[in-house]
Amino acid sequence: MKFKEIYRERKFKQELARIQRTPHVPKLDEVKKVGVIWQPSQKEAMNYLRDYFNKNHIIFRTYCVFDELSNPLEANNALTVNDLNWWGIPKPETTQDFMSVHFDLLLNIALKQNFVLDYITALTPAKFKVGTSNLETNYFDLNINIGENQDTMFLVKQQIFYLAQLNKR
Repeated sequence: MKFKEIYRERKFKQELARIQRTPHVPKLDEVKKVGVIWQPSQKEAMNYLRDYFNKNHIIFRTYCVFDELSNPLEANNALTVNDLNWWGIPKPETTQDFMSVHFDLLLNIALKQNFVLDYITALTPAKFKVGTSNLETNYFDLNINIGENQDTMFLVKQQIFYLAQLNKR
């Protein structure tokens, strides 16, 4: 690990240590606010989720995390490489609108996690966080294993399916 990465990880762990939360599995019919973290290649899946939650009149907020290969338009609900500080940590002024909302449910639909996605997922206050990661350390309350099926639409449908299954118990 390089010095920048070591420092960044240490700062991240310090911020994580300040957070005390107990996950709470929400009942889908009682969810009022949903947040979705996504990447540009996952727009179809994000729109599927928007349609799913909007038909139930749920507040739906998204945050798009662009990678270094993308050239996005300026938007207040997007994070680009230019919005990271020298250490690679998202600047507070670019993430505070999304990360300050107390979501009932936070869905991370990125198929491959990186530091920025982990940072936003871990530090966004939400009662329940769902996503996929094959890493041992992840910041989800429900980690869905999609195996070899690396398709965002499959992940999104699995997230909804498992949330509905948890609500039956």
